[in-house]
Amino acid sequence: MKINTFESHKRSIAKAITYRFYQSFLISPLIIYTLTQNLLLAFQFGLLEVFVKIPAYYLFERLWSMVKHGYKEAPE
Repeated sequence: MKINTFESHKRSIAKAITYRFYQSFLISPLIIYTLTQNLLLAFQFGLLEVFVKIPAYYLFERLWSMVKHGYKEAPE
């Protein structure tokens, strides 16, 4: 089966960065703050997440781009 579409490295990087900022500066701080009631800790955790999880997500995306399961051939 030939795959006619692919995801570029730039697209994977853009997705990783935008997703991580959303998660690290909104979702995770809300969770940490809810659990600890410590606003500083919540935002410190969010900042640390950016530096750890962007490379991790990018690697995850690139590995998944090699998995052919779920791709469908484009109609001609």
